[in-house]
Amino acid sequence: MPVIAACEVHGLTSTNDKQLKAALSQWLESPPRRIDRLILQCLLAAAPLKPHVRSNCGLYLASAHPARATMGALLEAVCVQHKQPKPFEFVNSVSNAAGFHIAQQLGIEGPNLFIGAGEQVWPQLQALANLDLQDGLIEQALLLVCDEHGDFCVQAVLLEGAIAGAYANDFTELSAGTQVQRITL
Repeated sequence: MPVIAACEVHGLTSTNDKQLKAALSQWLESPPRRIDRLILQCLLAAAPLKPHVRSNCGLYLASAHPARATMGALLEAVCVQHKQPKPFEFVNSVSNAAGFHIAQQLGIEGPNLFIGAGEQVWPQLQALANLDLQDGLIEQALLLVCDEHGDFCVQAVLLEGAIAGAYANDFTELSAGTQVQRITL
């Protein structure tokens, strides 16, 4: 799978949503409103790749958790306070909410999949994308991994074409030889 473009975003735990939105506004003309931290982080990694993305692209996103603050507020309201969830919490609690917003902003019309990130997440994402590429469902695949253990890091790679060999084990191996757009907050 040849890598067309790659982006890596690093930020501190203390980076707030307002700072994420300001950084995102440099890449998107009209970023979506009422989105949570996970969506902001993933959009910020995907947005620089927009000029390279075709509509016949698949989106494969992985994170260890859905947005923690959103899920915490939803569970607190529903389970502890026995209230109805707020629309913002309910809509953004769906794991694929981040994928929806990325697809909408980048004009992606292919498959859109969110998986839980484990230790071997990069080979898993490549395998899923490779199946769709081999079947001719898509021409490109956008792979994103969001890691929020401590400070956050989101890595995005845009691939084109199926492969028959082994998969890369991590972002560094996958993006080797590619100019990686790096954003630090």
